[in-house]
Amino acid sequence: MNTSKVTAIIPCRLGSQRVVNKNTRPFAGFNHGLLELKLQQLAAATAIDEIVVSTNDPVVTAYIESVRSTLDKPLLLDRRPDQYAADDSLQGLIGYLSKTVETDIIAWTHVTSPLFDAPLYDAALYAYTQALEYQSADSLMSVDVAQTFALRSGAWISHDSTVKRWPRTQDLEKIFLVNSALFVIAKPLMVKLQDRVGHQPLMFETPAPYGFDIDWEEDFALGEKLYGALLG
Repeated sequence: MNTSKVTAIIPCRLGSQRVVNKNTRPFAGFNHGLLELKLQQLAAATAIDEIVVSTNDPVVTAYIESVRSTLDKPLLLDRRPDQYAADDSLQGLIGYLSKTVETDIIAWTHVTSPLFDAPLYDAALYAYTQALEYQSADSLMSVDVAQTFALRSGAWISHDSTVKRWPRTQDLEKIFLVNSALFVIAKPLMVKLQDRVGHQPLMFETPAPYGFDIDWEEDFALGEKLYGALLG
């Protein structure tokens, strides 16, 4: 039986410019928005033992302090130093949190993945533990899968057009698109590599459209509609 402690980390920095107040503005009936929804999803995931919210946002801080005693699992607040809250500070934040959070396994996730719910967290973490057992991977990241015609700088990357100009799309090699819904890694490896994934990550193929990521203002509105249609 796996007895490793799994901690979900949610980074929620102040000052998003593309989607203003994206963490806590009302979303799909949740008064405290994407953060409220994500806390409920993580609390319902049986494979996750505790949740850490890392933030420099006073609104997020106040909300966490008001609800931390109401969840069914521990909810911890990390008051993130401002030096790890800039647009280009991800690498520093990874190093900072790898040393700050006391756990065995880190499941790094984002509120901007509203369709990635408890069953998907449990499925991904089960896949991760199986991969470790069989030594087929050292970490995990969630991905969307594309099997379509694709080019880069005018050259095909989806297939060898000299062999067959237009093969069937189902015969094309899969292209994995990181959707950033989940990264899983053992803390010692995270500390060693200063990264959210190792050298051999398992690609957790997220069923479409459950890897949907809110990155722009129009995504926020679309995310509400998708959530209402699929999970609401």
